[in-house]
Amino acid sequence: MSIYLDNSATTRVCAEAAEAMVQCMREAYYNPSALYAPALAAQKAMMACREEILKAVHAPMASKVVFTSGGTEADNLAILGRASKVRQGKVLYSAGEHPAVKEACQNCGLEAIEIPYDHRGIVNLDALDKLLSSDVMLICCMQVNNETGAVQPLKEIARLRNEKAPYAHFHVDGVQGFLRVPFDMAACGADTYALSGHKIHAPKGIGALVMGPRVQLNPRQMGGGQEGSLRSGTENTPGIAGLLAAIQHYPKENSMRENKLLLWQLIREAIPEARVNGPEPDSEASAPHILNVSLPPVRSETMLHALEGEGVYVGMGSACSSYKQRISAVLKAMNTPQKYAETALRFSLCPENRLEEMRQTVEAIQRQYAILSKYQRR
Repeated sequence: MSIYLDNSATTRVCAEAAEAMVQCMREAYYNPSALYAPALAAQKAMMACREEILKAVHAPMASKVVFTSGGTEADNLAILGRASKVRQGKVLYSAGEHPAVKEACQNCGLEAIEIPYDHRGIVNLDALDKLLSSDVMLICCMQVNNETGAVQPLKEIARLRNEKAPYAHFHVDGVQGFLRVPFDMAACGADTYALSGHKIHAPKGIGALVMGPRVQLNPRQMGGGQEGSLRSGTENTPGIAGLLAAIQHYPKENSMRENKLLLWQLIREAIPEARVNGPEPDSEASAPHILNVSLPPVRSETMLHALEGEGVYVGMGSACSSYKQRISAVLKAMNTPQKYAETALRFSLCPENRLEEMRQTVEAIQRQYAILSKYQRR
């Protein structure tokens, strides 16, 4: 038995994406910057992917898509590219941002200020209101928190921006939300939106930045002028082909929320000490595919490896920082008590997961918890 519940770290490439990539590498391998007919066909295929992305995020008219190597590069291009354009002022970023956003903000040359979270891991709008002023040039907030699944109030953030800092560029990291949580870029007032292919069953190494019509960025990469001179370098056409196929075949109707709610119900019944970190799983503020649960007194890493022994794969938080820290910075920002922060696990689902896997997962948790909960650190 093998059950994979760490889809926020990465997903298995879907068959359609793999087939599209092989076809591109073997047959449609031409450089899209060349001028002969097969190369123009490659350029046309890239345009089809751009259009599919713009449609998926309901981008406003005259928006553009820049292909990148993934979500990190897309976030960096939006933040550093904007900061180098304005050169002075403030940047605000939410307390639970991914390091790709947080570290870019802290090193972009502007005065970086953190927007606090409430106990659910959601941006404190009252605090944001007090931080906003005319010298704020950039606001960064993720669509969905990658550790707790908290859906952030982007429309309310944009409303406050419009009232108090109308010239501020609003960047949304959509890596954990794209296709899984509805997003209307035009309605929410975002200027840029980052996404990553390997979170939606496309390959690693491909992502994109959606840019609204008023966006002006300085490039972070110099060279041959590809991607409107914002991201020079020959485009990753097999990756783009895989991304297009993954978007087109991502199931709009799926059972992720149903599976997540069953998983939480069964955990709660089996282990009364369990606690959710983040919004209530059945609320609109909770994404359908991420569940963060503490199982005191069993430490996160201990339970993770115990479940691995049973063929169940889960996460402890952001895969990008799991080797660097023992307690999640997101849970710290939520003022989560230490006994819960040290025992938190992240279960992240995809459309391929089944209800029976939820039951088998909880059976494995219950077996391991019965053994491990007897041993406590002194």
